[in-house]
Amino acid sequence: MRTVHRIALVGLLVALLAAACAPAATPTPQVITKVETQVVKETQVVEITAVPPPAAPRIALVPAGRVDQPGYIGLAGSGYLKACAEFGLIPKYWEGTTLEEWERNVRSAAEEGYDLIIGVGSTMADAIANVAPEYPDLRFALVDRYVGGDNVEGLIAQEHEGTFLAGALMAMMTQHTDLEGINDAKVIGFVGGMDIPVIHRFLGGIVQGAEATDPDVEVEVAYVGSFADAPKAKELALAMFQDQDVDIIFSVAGSFGDTGVFEAVKETGLYGVGSDVNWDSEVPGHILTSVLKKTDLIVRDCMERFLNGEFAAGEHFYGAVGGYMDLTDMSVMGDKIPQEYKDAINELKGEIAAGEITVERWE
Repeated sequence: MRTVHRIALVGLLVALLAAACAPAATPTPQVITKVETQVVKETQVVEITAVPPPAAPRIALVPAGRVDQPGYIGLAGSGYLKACAEFGLIPKYWEGTTLEEWERNVRSAAEEGYDLIIGVGSTMADAIANVAPEYPDLRFALVDRYVGGDNVEGLIAQEHEGTFLAGALMAMMTQHTDLEGINDAKVIGFVGGMDIPVIHRFLGGIVQGAEATDPDVEVEVAYVGSFADAPKAKELALAMFQDQDVDIIFSVAGSFGDTGVFEAVKETGLYGVGSDVNWDSEVPGHILTSVLKKTDLIVRDCMERFLNGEFAAGEHFYGAVGGYMDLTDMSVMGDKIPQEYKDAINELKGEIAAGEITVERWE
């Protein structure tokens, strides 16, 4: 019995010693996995209403005639088209030759919403006056006349400043008897298209310029009654040349009427002075000069002021200052006009521009 217990005890001791001497178990390594978390932000969709760019201003021209005709109306048309190209505008114009057409054309431009509507010619006064009050949010301008209204400009050329110079030259030349055809009488002529204020302004300058040069110079005056009657204008001019001792005629009878006057100049071998545009080569050597009414520059100035936000209802005047009214250089006449006369005219021009001479505006 004791032997069995000893063996059991010894076995237990051996087992305990073996366990104590055995190497420690190697721990299993802990594997750590790094997980990257991506945060996805929610996208908010916002609807944006597109705002169109502001519409470009629109400017229309409504002449009392055609944009390609000779004279100040055609010159205004040329200035309008050039200004549209310069300012990046799309041109639009309505042409007409009668009272009914003029008002219909102005109304059409207004109905189409043109921001500025420019009429050319004082004969369009009623058309502008009738339509402008019906469209207070639009702007209107009229070359040659101011009809009133809070949305209307009158673009008034100071014709009398230009014709003052012409009248002075005519008074000098009618006494220059060395020039073939000039008689001893101190008489000059004036042929106007119609008996209206704008033509009175031309006449006033002629009379005042002649008087300033020589108070004894007389001015014969006749009106055609139209701006489109060349035969009647020629008839009046011939009567002056042949029956009234006139040797120089100033013509402001519209482009058609002026042609009639210059036909009379050519037939008689006498002399004329043109208006609005350069007529000097119409009868070379017999048109002393032309009074330039630069409606192209006037229209451009109106457009530029409007685009710059400077539109202002009322009268706007355009004269010798700025070169809106001037004479041609008389180069076609050459030495038929004495240099001393040219110098005197240039001196008068400077005095007008400087405000030393004030030319009265006739109505």
